[in-house]
Amino acid sequence: MLLYCQLIIFVVCILCAACLNFTTRVSAFNAPFPPQPRQPSKSGVYAQRPAPFDSSKAYPESPHFFDYLKFDGEPSFDVLAKTRSYVATRGSTDESTFAPDYVLRGGVIGPLTRKDLRETQAGFDLLSAFSEVETNPFGYAVDPRNPYRCFFFEQWTAVHTGTLKAGPTEIEATGNVMDGPVSVTSVHWNPDGQIVYESVGNVVDRHEGNTAGKAAVFGLLHIAGLKLPGSPGSPVLRFQQRLGHLLGQGGRSFSREQDVPGWWKSKSRGADATDDTWSL
Repeated sequence: MLLYCQLIIFVVCILCAACLNFTTRVSAFNAPFPPQPRQPSKSGVYAQRPAPFDSSKAYPESPHFFDYLKFDGEPSFDVLAKTRSYVATRGSTDESTFAPDYVLRGGVIGPLTRKDLRETQAGFDLLSAFSEVETNPFGYAVDPRNPYRCFFFEQWTAVHTGTLKAGPTEIEATGNVMDGPVSVTSVHWNPDGQIVYESVGNVVDRHEGNTAGKAAVFGLLHIAGLKLPGSPGSPVLRFQQRLGHLLGQGGRSFSREQDVPGWWKSKSRGADATDDTWSL
C-alpha cells in the first residue's frame, strides 16, 4: 500500500509542473544573436539558420518521427511571442490552445495526451503548501532547425510554508527554501497555432541547486522531504509506473497505447530508457 501511495503521489506531482498557475517572473529574455547577417522569417522571428542538413544520411531506413513536427513552410504567427504569452498564462490556458494530437513528455513521464494530463492534475494543489513560488522563465529562442519549436529555461524557487497533502501522507511545513536547477522546456506549435508537443523538466546541470538535481515540482517535493525517484531507466520507478498504469487509479505516468496519437512513434514509456529505434 505504501508503495502504491508513493506511486500516485509521484505521478500527480510531476504532471502538475506543466500547468500550475504560479506567478511567473521573467528575469531575462532572448540573448543577442551572433553579429552575423540574418533575415526575418515570415513569422517575424529572427533566426540564424544552420546550413541545410540531409537527415536521410542520419536515418537511412526511415525519417525520424520528429520530422512530423516541422510541418511545411514557415509559421504564419510569431512563435516566440506566442510561447511567451502561453507561459505567462499557464494554469488558465484555454483548452483550444492545445491540438487534438497533443503529447507531453518528460524525462520519466509520458507520452501523455491532454485528456490524461488534465485528469491527473485535477484536485492537486501545491500552492497551499508552498509560498513565494517563482518559475523564473528566461532565454526564449526559436529552434533554428524547426521554426515551429521554441525553447526556454526555468529555474524554480519556493518556500515550504504549509502542510503538503500527498495522498494519505501529510508533511508539515519545514520552512525549507527551494533553489532548483535550471531546466529546459520546448513547445512545438502546429500551423493552426496550437501546441502539439511539450517536452518538460529537462535539467541542464543536475549538480546545481539544493534539490538533488530535481527540477520544478520534483524539486518542491524534495525540499519538503518527499524524495521520490526521478531517474530514467530506474527499475524500481519503471515497476511502480507500470503497476499504476495497470490499476488505472490516481493518474497516469503515460497514456494507454490506443490513446497515444499516431505521430508519436517512440516505444519508450515513462521512465524507460530512451528508445533506440533512431539510434546508431
